[in-house]
Amino acid sequence: MESESQGGVIMYSPDLLLHDPLVTGPEGTRLQLIIEELVNAGMWPDQIHEADIATMKRLREIHDPEYLDLLHKRCTHGVGSLDQETPVMEKSFEVARFGAGGVLDAIDLIMDGKIPNAACLTAMPGHHAGYKKFGFGSMLNYAAAGAHYLSKKFSLKRVAIVDLDADHGVGTQEIFWERRDVLTVSLHEYPGRTGTGHYSETGKQPASGYNVNIPLPSGYGDREYLVCWREMIVPMLKQYEPEFLIVPWGTNVLTEEGGTHLLVSQHGLLALFREVFATARQLCKGKIVTILEGGVPGRAQATAFANHAQLLINNRLLPVDKGKKEEIISYSDWYAYAKLLKANFRKYWKV
Repeated sequence: MESESQGGVIMYSPDLLLHDPLVTGPEGTRLQLIIEELVNAGMWPDQIHEADIATMKRLREIHDPEYLDLLHKRCTHGVGSLDQETPVMEKSFEVARFGAGGVLDAIDLIMDGKIPNAACLTAMPGHHAGYKKFGFGSMLNYAAAGAHYLSKKFSLKRVAIVDLDADHGVGTQEIFWERRDVLTVSLHEYPGRTGTGHYSETGKQPASGYNVNIPLPSGYGDREYLVCWREMIVPMLKQYEPEFLIVPWGTNVLTEEGGTHLLVSQHGLLALFREVFATARQLCKGKIVTILEGGVPGRAQATAFANHAQLLINNRLLPVDKGKKEEIISYSDWYAYAKLLKANFRKYWKV
């Protein structure tokens, strides 16, 4: 299953399949459907690299040791859920560790020059997990583990996390709230499930401005996402000059999933990724890891993952039906809101 090619890889472990409580959609489970789509795309198994489990030592660097012990005990005892939105099974903690391990292994491969980039499969989201807090389906914060790993093991001074999931990555925000070596940017629906992620949440000195939230009201979609990327996020990244880019993302932004009130199409999401990957090549020699976070198990999610992986790893931009999409946000309303966001960000960045 492991690929030793010079191209990018998809990080995966069969152990990820051991977590499957209440995550089965009408068309099948999250990972089963994605695997089917990758097989159809000709990427499975040749472009798969098997991930190892993340060590407890690495996880203790971003999560409270007692919190990790609690997760292990509660999952091992077969507790049905940690909270209303975080169902678990006996092996769920190990599955989360394999998700984190895939990110850490991908970073090792990239930093050692063996691959240029990687797309990481996970069984559950991670960006809601804080230093000692689970919630919204998350137990371990994969993106935070990766960013801290780059800082500690490889002595990188500037790592950027750009979160494109529909939900605010409240855990990632908390972990790096006072750090300048990791720039966190989150583009999300607001108000959302977490009740966090307002643009006024910017971090604590000496890191004020290094936590960036771009909250989007209901009805925003393809046009607004691209404008936010081009006119807000890219200027920030150019000024920050990241040495590595980590991109957690979720298919919950898609209109066809219906999990949120955002209106991003498959075409719009792929167009956004095209610009994300181009920015990574321009600013950090293409060193980028993507991490699948939230979304509804189904064909839409599987298609989106396979399309983004084809673009990232094989530089293949597949034709995607634009569909019929009516803009429900007037240009004047969007222009006024974008102006408000930029005014806030100009306290710290030239946008």
